[in-house]
Amino acid sequence: MNTTLIEQFACVLSEPEAVITNSDVMTTAGHNFWGFGGAPGLLLRPRSRDEVAAVMRLATKHQIPVVPRGGASNCSAGMMPNQDRILLDLGNMNRVLDIDVAARRARVQPGVINAALQQQLAPYGLCFSPDPVSQPLSTIGGNIIENAGGSHALKYGVTFNHILSIEVVLADGTVITLTANDEGPDLLGILIGSEGTLGIVTEATLALRPIAPVTRSLMGGFATAHDAAATVAAIIETGVVPAALEWLDRAGIAELEQFTSTGYPTDVDAILLIDIDGTAEQVNHDMAVVEQILRRTATEVRRADDEQTRSRLWYGRLHAPDAVLRSGLAFFIGYVTVPRQRIPEMQQAIQAAAQRHHDGLSFIAVTGHAGDGDLHPTSFFDPANPKSARALEEANNEIIDAALSMGGTITGEHGVGTEKRQFMNRRFTPVEIAVQRAIKRVFDPDGLLNPGVLLPDFSPDEPDAPAFEAALRRALDSYRTHTVLSMPSKTTETTKSASGKDIAINIANLSVIVGSEVSLADFAHHLANHGVQCPALPATPDGRTVGELVAAATGAERIAVLNALLGLDVVLPDNDAHARFGSESMKDVAGYDVKRLFTGS
Repeated sequence: MNTTLIEQFACVLSEPEAVITNSDVMTTAGHNFWGFGGAPGLLLRPRSRDEVAAVMRLATKHQIPVVPRGGASNCSAGMMPNQDRILLDLGNMNRVLDIDVAARRARVQPGVINAALQQQLAPYGLCFSPDPVSQPLSTIGGNIIENAGGSHALKYGVTFNHILSIEVVLADGTVITLTANDEGPDLLGILIGSEGTLGIVTEATLALRPIAPVTRSLMGGFATAHDAAATVAAIIETGVVPAALEWLDRAGIAELEQFTSTGYPTDVDAILLIDIDGTAEQVNHDMAVVEQILRRTATEVRRADDEQTRSRLWYGRLHAPDAVLRSGLAFFIGYVTVPRQRIPEMQQAIQAAAQRHHDGLSFIAVTGHAGDGDLHPTSFFDPANPKSARALEEANNEIIDAALSMGGTITGEHGVGTEKRQFMNRRFTPVEIAVQRAIKRVFDPDGLLNPGVLLPDFSPDEPDAPAFEAALRRALDSYRTHTVLSMPSKTTETTKSASGKDIAINIANLSVIVGSEVSLADFAHHLANHGVQCPALPATPDGRTVGELVAAATGAERIAVLNALLGLDVVLPDNDAHARFGSESMKDVAGYDVKRLFTGS
């Protein structure tokens, strides 16, 4: 990058050391924890929102791509700078601006490390729910743009469920604020999980929760993966929601045991690690229920009723990334999510792929969040083996295809990044990709923010979606001008489907597919007959339909719908094109979270 440009960027930053041109420093900063990345042409370390906005205005003026950087713990190679790009490191924006204990909320800058925030919150008996294994490295800004989950997302939700508002700098330097209570299309939900391609988060207000007074743990070892998965379903069906329900398979246990003493049984096909939390009375009840279920099929059951024993029980799972790095082998971390009841088939498909490609792969170890159906198959291989590259590619393709065939998705929490772009066309139809490309154009017309991430290469099969794009642009412009967006009086057509009066409950997955024309009263009655509830339903169902609730939800109803919504089938205003966004998977971060735009739209 030429000297004149560097000087211009230096002029908008308050500190000389915020501009780095040293090639060694830039190369180190340009690579993530796993070793993926590149060297930027310039490294900038702003300290405020105004500095970020000034950088983006200059970058737009000179058409220079910008790659945001948080804690660099991303698992999908989502940070790929090169000599023609600026790396914008937000690590110096690392202040906790306010902790409101009474309101249970915190206002933070994006560079705050997740674990550091938890330490500041602990004396108040509070925590921020998202707890990815990367807690010691990952930043709150990174958690937001990746929609991070973690072990305890089963009970407490992912990052999306805990963001009250964010301040965002758009590609042209405009600053907007998006909140969970905004009316109209949910732009906050689109920014969360957008992988740094739509805007740069410069501040966030987080919802906090009280730390449970009591937490105890259980471990079950199982002779077969099917027994373990059936136990997951059995636990969920009791109505007990564990705080965490983690999975390790035989290969994963063996791999961990090589590099750290986990104490896990090595003669089982799978283990489940389970956290139960709440009041002492709740925990005593739930522990008894879960332990009874475990003992029906588990070959071994262990309890951990104090913190020291719990730490030992969880040590191996929480230190899995360290073990991966210490293995000495090359590796590729995969991630797929399927509906809970399909876990045994998915596990089988993963190990079948490992067997088919054993000439090029050492083994595939599986860890994951069993309660969410979220599995992380990690393929280990010797890079000196000439067969390894092809074996890795083919095995990964087979795993992705298997997940999609089971109604799952290509990634549940690690993002698409650059590694999974090629699978986006398998996950989405040309219409669905076209809609996502329109979102990118509206927020970032010049394509300067984190280019080459998330969206696949353009295909001539993608149709235009001008009406959708125009509607989204109006919604975003209302934030730029601080005007209230006027919504149509009738909006239910956007959620109407051919099977508008059908209801299909999936008890094992605790999900329901319901037609938009079903009345709320009929929906509530149907759920009650099956002994289940849906938190999106109003306490007193009225004469509205499900479609009307989703399309026109405001206030507390809107929040409830947003938190419960897994997916939507919609008819777009462009050529009545049909599209599906989201799935029955509990976690799905493949592409932009387009379903959010139809809530309240």
